[in-house]
Amino acid sequence: MQRHFILTNGRSGSNYLRSLLNQHPQVVNYGEVLGDWTIPYKLHQKFGLGGSSSASYLDYIYNSKVFFYLAQVYSGYSKILKKEKINFKVIKQVKTVGFKDFSINLNQRNLEQYLSEREDILIINLFRRNSLKRLISLASMERSGVVALRSNDVKAKGSRKLNLPTDNLLPQLKIFESEKNQQFDLLKQIDSQRILNIAYEDYFSSAASQKQYNQKIFAFLQVSDMKIQTNLTRILPDQLADKLENYQEVAQALYGTEYEPYLLN
Repeated sequence: MQRHFILTNGRSGSNYLRSLLNQHPQVVNYGEVLGDWTIPYKLHQKFGLGGSSSASYLDYIYNSKVFFYLAQVYSGYSKILKKEKINFKVIKQVKTVGFKDFSINLNQRNLEQYLSEREDILIINLFRRNSLKRLISLASMERSGVVALRSNDVKAKGSRKLNLPTDNLLPQLKIFESEKNQQFDLLKQIDSQRILNIAYEDYFSSAASQKQYNQKIFAFLQVSDMKIQTNLTRILPDQLADKLENYQEVAQALYGTEYEPYLLN
């Protein structure tokens, strides 16, 4: 069975991509497994699930049939609670298994060499060029408590304008830029043939673009090409002025800085 990893950082479209992949009959993606809030990592910390090191823990998740089926049961139970269609898979039908996680988590767990040392892992490098929109997306999520909207929830929860504080705006953008650089630093020693780079802005630019990128993703993962859609949707509108009630204040804070171009993208 093939292995894959979605390398990303928060508010960059990874929940959408994970949801899309998990609708493919030949793909299983467990989502995040390195965060302190995740059930598998809690079990690793408390009971040593997968061994004593973070690397052995990830290896265990990749290779364990027990974990595979427990994850399928947990996913099915979650879908029952949400009144969604169950998509239970058996291991013999799956061609690639993986998860998605943040580059900052790999750094925090001393896993900077993990992806380079395991040469069979295919990496989807999903990033967001516009750090300002990523910051606004994070602020919107924190206000609403909603990580990802379903399509039928957009009007109810995703349309209110946001007031983005500007007193700490530049330092926050600097942090996000640093995270983006760290993400690419993790890939410097890895064969480019193992990496598929996808910018959030390119993927979501149009329905045609999403279709083209989905074909690239399925070909990269060596699974069948299929027309698949997810009921998750983007929260942010394209125009920042449509999202920010204090857009002029934000723009004034960024004029003349290296982040000014983010107002235009």
